[in-house]
Amino acid sequence: MKKPMINFCLPLLMLTAPAALMAQQNKLVKSITVKGSVEFTDPKQEVNKVFLSKDNLKGKPVMVDSCVVGKDNTFTFKIKQDHQGIYLVNAMNWDHATFWSDADVKIAMRGYDTSKYKVKVPHYNYVEGSYDNNFINLTQLNGELNYRRLIDEYNMEYYSKKATDTTWAAYMKNTKKYNPMREDFALREEVLVKSYADRPVMVYAIRGMAGTEAGEKYDRAMKMLDLLIARYPWLTEAQQLKETIITNKAQAMRLKAGQPMPSVKYPDANGGIAGLEKYKGKYLLVDFWASWCGPCRQAIPKVKELYESYKAKGFEVVSISIDTDKNAWKKAMKEESMPWEQLLSDNKDKTMEQFQFSGIPTMYLVDAEGKIVERFTGYTDEADSKIKAIITKGGKAAPAKQAASIPMTGF
Repeated sequence: MKKPMINFCLPLLMLTAPAALMAQQNKLVKSITVKGSVEFTDPKQEVNKVFLSKDNLKGKPVMVDSCVVGKDNTFTFKIKQDHQGIYLVNAMNWDHATFWSDADVKIAMRGYDTSKYKVKVPHYNYVEGSYDNNFINLTQLNGELNYRRLIDEYNMEYYSKKATDTTWAAYMKNTKKYNPMREDFALREEVLVKSYADRPVMVYAIRGMAGTEAGEKYDRAMKMLDLLIARYPWLTEAQQLKETIITNKAQAMRLKAGQPMPSVKYPDANGGIAGLEKYKGKYLLVDFWASWCGPCRQAIPKVKELYESYKAKGFEVVSISIDTDKNAWKKAMKEESMPWEQLLSDNKDKTMEQFQFSGIPTMYLVDAEGKIVERFTGYTDEADSKIKAIITKGGKAAPAKQAASIPMTGF
């Protein structure tokens, strides 16, 4: 029987702005008004606050202002600036939005999470503003959709393997995706980049495009930055971003296979300070995680099996949490009952910069000499097999596929 042909008619999204509008937005905007609202406030707090930060692209946004949410659930900021840039609104440490400050903006936010099980995850908020601001809107939406699909696919794969009926697992393993998740994300990103390539707001995306490896992507990102620096001399963030990318690349080179694992010391679960040097002479898996990270928690039983099987052969594990809530860290440790040393980063941003990761779980396998063997993003069956092979044979393997990991947010 001949299958019917299905035609899909997709709307064409026009992203080209009129020349007059572009010329107007090239002017430096000295002040804007930010008007916002939150649908829900935190009932446990007498005062609900909203915080405003500016992203200087050095690695950590700088706090600019804060205000109390009014009785009508609204808030207002007045921004005075020497040039437009990227700002972040943090509503009660529960919800956030990002915008480009070349015109007044309006933001309607959900605010407090009213769900039964509260989890702080990336959340999309549309910001009414300028043409350039829409680049951030569309880029944020692309990231949010990619994040949701990542979690869905990871959970489907995880639970299909646990099911007694193997049909689901076989389908997940053998069915070719029409458009794989990463390709889907990259395709949408490329359309946005081409549409806004010469606009100053591109600094928002370039930081995530360059990576830390020399190559075509890195060269393209640096070329785009040089274009912005030349075209917009006032855009100091572009020059700062270039310096940050170069610094991150140099740091990433220090984390290559064969390089010594950085010497670090963090607070331990007993109130002391501990490092990694004591594990020299053994293979060591260093696991960066957090209590709120689903893929991190799902990986723990697998790491436990690995630990129990190879501890007698000189294999150890150390977990380093990037939790900012010490009580949440302690609660998760108790629930997971991990039989290896637990450390807590005392500076999440510094730790992420030093070990060059933006998603967790991220794991480093270190050899008996204290040198990095391999880095794993997420914990796949492939990563598990490679770690076992390295421990038993002292061999080295090609980089494993990247598994699901939780991307970090701006706060």
